[in-house]
Amino acid sequence: MKKALIIYDANCDEKNFEAQTKLLFDASKKLGISLTTKSNIEIYTILNNNKVKSFDSYASYDFALFLDDDVWLARNLELLGLKVFNNSRAIDLCENCANMYQQLIKYGVNIPKTVILPANIDYVPNLIRPFIDQAINDLGLPIIIKQWFGDLGKGVFLAKTREQAYEIVDKFEGKELLLQEFISEASGTDIRMYVVKNKVLASLRRTAGKEDFRSNINFGGVMERHIPTYIEQELAIDACKAVGCEFGIVDILKSINGPVVCEVNTSANIQYFAEVSNINIAEYILKACKK
Repeated sequence: MKKALIIYDANCDEKNFEAQTKLLFDASKKLGISLTTKSNIEIYTILNNNKVKSFDSYASYDFALFLDDDVWLARNLELLGLKVFNNSRAIDLCENCANMYQQLIKYGVNIPKTVILPANIDYVPNLIRPFIDQAINDLGLPIIIKQWFGDLGKGVFLAKTREQAYEIVDKFEGKELLLQEFISEASGTDIRMYVVKNKVLASLRRTAGKEDFRSNINFGGVMERHIPTYIEQELAIDACKAVGCEFGIVDILKSINGPVVCEVNTSANIQYFAEVSNINIAEYILKACKK
């Protein structure tokens, strides 16, 4: 029997985690896989004498299913010889959206027009104003302002005026940000697809609530089943290939120039897809890792 380790964020929502792991444990029984769960703070590794060491042995596990964004832990486990899905490189690319967008355009995947702000500078508001002005000239208003790191829609802001853009950027005082065109024609709606091994298994349409421009469920967004077009499926598959995901969620916005990739996520929850799809995504994920 194959043995696998599920690694999760100790700060994750307990209810969502239980729902997701139930799907995975149910699938594992059908596939003959023994699963063990551990949070990221339950795994202790140390860098010592040119090696990564741990008090626990992971040699008995065939692979780890990484439901976390802790790229440093993923990399340490790989250095200990454990196969990690998704691998640390994919996690690293997707966790930092500036790196993710650069990787996507490198492989010809369409994204919203994006400007990466200079980071880690000795922040002086008047010095950065011309850079912001040029970005607004190129991208227009309103404009999206994003932190490089963040999930669940946190760290994403909408500036409707030049002054609001200044205020948001000033608040972060040189921290990592990017500016991005606001795709008004998407009307607060995105397409979320789950891809496993170059195949789109399920798709949702998420629509923002009345109180927010973000379509995330935690900000009041609502979801419904979506039947993706061939172009949307190919875009999602190409995005996963570009960042090296064995499986993942791809968020797509519909622009007047065609669909664009807004985000690729290596560890997003599968439970919402289970609610609108008859396909057992958990089983497909474990099959992909088991091979």
